[in-house]
Amino acid sequence: MNRIFKAVAGIFLCGLILTGGKVSAAEVDAMEIFRETVYETARIDDRIFHQDIFFVVPSAVGELEFIAGTEGSKIRVAGNAGFWMTSDNGELTEVEVPFYIAQTDSEMTIYFQTDKKWKKKTAPLAAGQITDTFLTPNLQQIQSQIDIAKEVTILQESDSQRTFLVKLDGNKIADQIRSSIRAQAEVDGMKNNQFANYIDTGIRSADIWYTWTVNKNTWQTVTLSANLSGIVQSIAMTALNDSENPLPEPFRNMLETVAFYSELRAYTTYLNPEAKSRLEIPKKVLKAKEVESFTDDKKKK
Repeated sequence: MNRIFKAVAGIFLCGLILTGGKVSAAEVDAMEIFRETVYETARIDDRIFHQDIFFVVPSAVGELEFIAGTEGSKIRVAGNAGFWMTSDNGELTEVEVPFYIAQTDSEMTIYFQTDKKWKKKTAPLAAGQITDTFLTPNLQQIQSQIDIAKEVTILQESDSQRTFLVKLDGNKIADQIRSSIRAQAEVDGMKNNQFANYIDTGIRSADIWYTWTVNKNTWQTVTLSANLSGIVQSIAMTALNDSENPLPEPFRNMLETVAFYSELRAYTTYLNPEAKSRLEIPKKVLKAKEVESFTDDKKKK
């Protein structure tokens, strides 16, 4: 499940920054303007932005917050993953995992802190996907990202900024994610599992959209706001409706909460170049012990 989540998160975070789409004949003008904007933003090598992703259900909140900087085929990330849950008796459980990511071309190292100890994990496949899709996309890869949108509307236009509302095609997103999951499964020697099928079916029926404001002078993103609630709700509902694979009652209750009451939202805001100073990895972090998995502290042989 952890590998599948990383595949989903990786493709979505990359796709949301540089995405576009096809629309009906009545919206050709908006589509053409949008397509041109996507290609202009794809030319930029140097970016620095802040990303916040919130997942909320009753009595629990999860947040992934980070600053990321890109330069050519290099990316640096510094952030924190947090989870807060209130039990039925009112007790609060808090879990926070600070992390750094350093990547050049196909080499990626993830540094993370658990139990007050810094560890590191290499992730070459994820590095390759991010490099191809986000850092150095070719024309075919950019077009692939453009193709996942089915409706585009220009909400606001001024001399300096342009704001789009983009609705995405769940079928095409699911196709891309399924391809990534299969590639990861081949590397890990794993077969496709039922959870992957829930993801595939759920995304195809989900309502997915985002708003995107771009600076027309620099072609940098000003802000991007995505409502991804429909994805997790639809995946949970797909699992609940699977009569051939009944779920244990506690797990079913959890999925019902996700299906009816959850929210997943992502916010991207671009920063000033001075913010890159926050991406420097401390020396004590660089000395982290390498592990085989994110839940295993055994030294990699």
